[in-house]
Amino acid sequence: MKKFVNHIDHVVWLSRLENAEKNVADLEAITGGNLVRYERDDMKTVLFIDWDAGLEVVAPMPEVIDFNRGLHERLESHGEGLLAAVFGVEDLEKHKEKLEAKGMFVGPLMEDKPDAPWIERIILRERFAPEVAGSWMVLSQIDYQDDVIKFVDVKETVTG
Repeated sequence: MKKFVNHIDHVVWLSRLENAEKNVADLEAITGGNLVRYERDDMKTVLFIDWDAGLEVVAPMPEVIDFNRGLHERLESHGEGLLAAVFGVEDLEKHKEKLEAKGMFVGPLMEDKPDAPWIERIILRERFAPEVAGSWMVLSQIDYQDDVIKFVDVKETVTG
């Protein structure tokens, strides 16, 4: 398995639930991606993710609970749009300890459930980190099967 370390893993947009399908369709049309829908009733959120492309759209369900409260508040204060950069770290717990030693708050562990549609392809562990320049940061330790992210060799172009 492979993972992004000291590198952006993926980006997250925040959407109102009633606009999510259109926002996902627009993102897919622009990128050629295929975002898979996954409802997390325990978190009262609907996720749309394309791990191959590094794209995610998150929409809180109408019922407000502790987990999705921040998403609802963010929609009210900022509206829909780019929400977070998810940054890959080598060891999530060691990175958490390092930030907490600096007095920074790091959120609770978020992991996939066994019914996640991508559970055979990735192992996901994430924690919220402090905001940077008005955007959320999420720390991630996401292990990818070798066939998930497509890398191609660069071919030299001769000019002149």
